[in-house]
Amino acid sequence: MKNQTNFILFPVLFVIVLYGCKPAAENYLKSGVEKAGKSDYAGAIRDYTEAIKLDTFMVEAYNDRGNARHELGDSQGAMRDYNRAISLNPSNARYYFNRGIVSGELGNSTWSIFNYSKAIELDPKFAQAYFNRGNAKSSTKDYKEAIEDFNKAISLSPDYTDAFYNRGLTLCNLGEFTEALGDFTKAIELKPAFAEAYSNRAAAKYNLSDFTGAIADYDKCTSLNPAFTVAYKNRGVIKSKLKDYSGAIQDFSKAIELNPKDAVAYNNRAFARHEDGDLKTACTDWEQAAKLGYAAARVNLTKYCK
Repeated sequence: MKNQTNFILFPVLFVIVLYGCKPAAENYLKSGVEKAGKSDYAGAIRDYTEAIKLDTFMVEAYNDRGNARHELGDSQGAMRDYNRAISLNPSNARYYFNRGIVSGELGNSTWSIFNYSKAIELDPKFAQAYFNRGNAKSSTKDYKEAIEDFNKAISLSPDYTDAFYNRGLTLCNLGEFTEALGDFTKAIELKPAFAEAYSNRAAAKYNLSDFTGAIADYDKCTSLNPAFTVAYKNRGVIKSKLKDYSGAIQDFSKAIELNPKDAVAYNNRAFARHEDGDLKTACTDWEQAAKLGYAAARVNLTKYCK
């Protein structure tokens, strides 16, 4: 009888402990979510960890701790948490999606694509998974398949600004600049203050020899973001091409003001000054570009500044 009493008592006590811990674990989980919502990711991680100590099968705590670790730049830690979440619940598309993000950040595009594909398999209407898979495919230069994913993301979410924008970038990589124009224009319609879209639409127009249109887009870009260095440099190149050397010099000077170590901007300003008849200051710019490590500037010094 004594042995029988002990045998019955053990599972009863186990059940009491199990159900006593679960509410406490859920409280830690709730607290972690609240802290993460306030960007207190370190505090959130502590709470998620306490929840996991009390309930090692609390899948949400692993996923959410992975998210918090990701926010703090701990990609390896996030990966471990997502792996555990997936092992506990392999049918949750969001967990694969999160692991796909971290996989890409760790430089494993193939594994990233696998995870996004798994998320899509589990949730065929997961527009962001198609978008992210498109980005991953584009990073491996699989541009045509990337476009197919962006197409699907847009079909599921017709106002997906970033999908239009990134499809435009991918089309540019394929040399399809006319089609890219349409995507950048749509992105701008959806987000009128999208400076990067104006900049890349300008680049597409440049490649289509629409120099006036390109300058207009760079004008808009710099008005939206006065610190957009690339826009000044590219507009300077177009102005030089149009023989507006004074305007080009102003743009390259602005780029240098924003980034005093921009050797290319010095080199390009030197050319504009040379064409404008100011060889002395052109040589000064080439000297500076050479000091900054721009090899072509040394060639130009030898050629023009004897």
